[in-house]
Amino acid sequence: MSFKLRNINEVFGFSKEYSTGDYKVVEKNLGKNTLGTINPNGVIEIEENMSKALKRKAVKHELDHLRQMKSGELRFDHNNYYYKADPFSQIQVIPNSQINTNDRDLPWEKDAHH
Repeated sequence: MSFKLRNINEVFGFSKEYSTGDYKVVEKNLGKNTLGTINPNGVIEIEENMSKALKRKAVKHELDHLRQMKSGELRFDHNNYYYKADPFSQIQVIPNSQINTNDRDLPWEKDAHH
């Protein structure tokens, strides 16, 4: 009896088209008004029902957030967002209950929209 080993993209449902060795992307239905998100573990999720151009744009935007997370500028959990504008500033702790994640005026969103 033979069997075929599946690759990591197949096992975890990562997009072959948008994932690389440096980051993983999952295409799924994210709901109204959301083109992309990034999880605390660094996995990017993008809306599956949009054009390739919008998918590339969403991945690029979420990669900016991944850069922010790797640099220590941004992190978040189930309760709060933690944002540090520069290495010398204090960390701002913002409760999730006070954030509209679709707000493009959030400080980490302004940085990601450069």
